[in-house]
Amino acid sequence: MKNLIVFVILICSVFSFARECGTYKMIQQWHKKNFNASTLQAKTIAETNACTPEDFYDSVYSKKTEHFEIFYTTRGPHETSLEYIDSLAKALEFAWKFHVEKSKMLKPLGVSKTHHYQQNVTENLYPVEVIEMDLLRDAKRISQGACHGCFGLTIPFTTTDSSKSELLIDNDFFYSPRYSSKKETIQLHEKTCTYTVASEPLQNTAHQYLYTDQWNQGLRVTAIHELYHAIQLRYLDFYKHSTFWFEASAAGIEEIAVPDIDDYWTYLPSVSNSVGTPLDKMQKDYGACIFFLYLYNHVPKITDKIIWENFAQDPSKNFQQQISKIANENHLSADSLFNDFALRLSFSGNRSKTADSSFLITNDQRLWPEFKIIEQQDQLNHFSPDHLDEMSYRFYKNGTPELSEFLGSASQIKFENNQYKIEFLKKSNIENSFSDSTIWVLSRFTETKKMQTEIKDSTLRAYPTPWRHGNLCFTPLPQNKEYIEIRNRRGNLVDKIRYESLTHCISEDEVKQKMVPGVYHFRAGNQGKLKDFIVIY
Repeated sequence: MKNLIVFVILICSVFSFARECGTYKMIQQWHKKNFNASTLQAKTIAETNACTPEDFYDSVYSKKTEHFEIFYTTRGPHETSLEYIDSLAKALEFAWKFHVEKSKMLKPLGVSKTHHYQQNVTENLYPVEVIEMDLLRDAKRISQGACHGCFGLTIPFTTTDSSKSELLIDNDFFYSPRYSSKKETIQLHEKTCTYTVASEPLQNTAHQYLYTDQWNQGLRVTAIHELYHAIQLRYLDFYKHSTFWFEASAAGIEEIAVPDIDDYWTYLPSVSNSVGTPLDKMQKDYGACIFFLYLYNHVPKITDKIIWENFAQDPSKNFQQQISKIANENHLSADSLFNDFALRLSFSGNRSKTADSSFLITNDQRLWPEFKIIEQQDQLNHFSPDHLDEMSYRFYKNGTPELSEFLGSASQIKFENNQYKIEFLKKSNIENSFSDSTIWVLSRFTETKKMQTEIKDSTLRAYPTPWRHGNLCFTPLPQNKEYIEIRNRRGNLVDKIRYESLTHCISEDEVKQKMVPGVYHFRAGNQGKLKDFIVIY
């Protein structure tokens, strides 16, 4: 078919590994090499042994639904079952209802002739082809060869309307491995043709089942994801423009529409270990779906629709500018919004146990891995946080950040007795915090101004109080004194402890050896106001 765009949207998965996708690679390839029209219209590459794509299928059938025409075959390597096609039809109509009728997105526009089977499409129906993805027609030109793990793909065309497209869905969710693949032959049309066998099953790593066994689940998630790509093409011409939000939002919408499948979990370990990496620079664009989930659940649900409408109005603006426009129109700060996202994200994993479910980004967040935190050894340690690029965040535990040169937004979470308190840091008066632990949430969306903060020490105190176990610490200790006096409630001296730093801690054994449960008082030196603390065990 003429005018086929090399840029292709691929959803890929490799068995037992994190999913890999050709989308990011194809975007980079397209914009880096600047392919011209003559390259795009190159002659179709024939298969090995002088066999053509037509030699791998016989009769082509179609099933029509209210909005789709599905093309398939029942013989050869592309064969599928009628049950499979019926399930796909239901999954596609569900996806249409969710995206178009419920979310009010633009309708996808289909091409008039399909790419692989070369079939004419019924007018006003959107085409879907069910094929063995690793035997895609013209695969070398479209996806640099076999995908080795694609669920499906969406192909946009440069006809009179570049927003037209079609979907291709894998026929059984088996794929051919990249190495040591098996070969078989088929005889059709008086030719004997060799092809690579799809022998490895695609897997749902979140719930440990094979899509080859539960293919209905694979069809549900693929239909939602791929049809969203077709709809995105109504708003933005990816032949000319690219954005990480293309894949991030498609992965995020899966969790909203079919939340029981949880395919996005596959990317969370990589994302949780990449704290500090901007959303648009992650190893896989899918991982940035966590920001989509935040926007959907904590900002008006139509935000993503508005993002795509903004892209349609001004495709030259990047994602940050689109979000900033939405924030400004709602009298919000995009940087504050992004810091709120990072704040909620810091409660992933075990830390989520202290938070109410309504505070979390999504209900699944309790099952996410903990996101990487840089830990300071001393509560009073003053440290300079690392520089943040746009659309990135970092978490620090304990200590006090020197933010006078910091570009971005900051907030503080104080944990005490399995409860937390959040403080949003202003341009000045950042105080040292002494609690069971403190997490500093630093983020930057587009901010360019330094915070110009002044750090002020809080008053002398013991922590934790009440003390139950672990170290008992005293801070910030004045440098013109040499020891701490600890007295019981009657005023009797319990201990006199020498110190040499701003914070001094005594061990659990030492506390139990010298203090019975009760109320105690302490001070630095032998004069001044006594401070209270409680010992319980």
